[in-house]
Amino acid sequence: MASPKKIIRLLNEAKVSFVLMGAHGVGGWRRKARATEDVDVLVAKKDHAKAVRVLRSAFPKFIVEDGVIVTRFKDPISKETRIDLMKPLQKVYQMAFRHTCMIGDSHRVPDLEMALISKFSAMVSPHRLGPRKIQDAADFADIVTHNQADVDMAKLGKLANQVYSGGQQEIFQLVNDILAGRPIQV
Repeated sequence: MASPKKIIRLLNEAKVSFVLMGAHGVGGWRRKARATEDVDVLVAKKDHAKAVRVLRSAFPKFIVEDGVIVTRFKDPISKETRIDLMKPLQKVYQMAFRHTCMIGDSHRVPDLEMALISKFSAMVSPHRLGPRKIQDAADFADIVTHNQADVDMAKLGKLANQVYSGGQQEIFQLVNDILAGRPIQV
């Protein structure tokens, strides 16, 4: 089984630089964690090949598909993705390495503003499928409402403008709509 705990242990033992992303990475910022069956890990460019080798050795039955943005490890029977090794090729993922917090001495996760940016960038991506965008929007809204007093809006705005020009205005509108109880557009 590809549990976050096992993947974190394997990558730490191999001295791979990574950030736990996705539902497991932002779960601590949500009111309560949500169920997910895959583990998303952003791996430093220099360590990507090593991470693939380590996980391939630990999970030899998984089907490995190497794409431009991500290397996927899929269950051979269901064909469902179990591990996504994300490559830091997009600016938002490069930013993620600079905006993290440590979970004990075990691993890094996105800090509060980066957690919001990771969900925001997925929501506005033209490559993201509709149902996934809806889940990203639900995660975003939950993080905003649960942590509203702690969000550094200046930092959030600067990061959003790095996702795309004008991103600050859109993310501020999203935050304001959520806090006012208005529906948001995905």
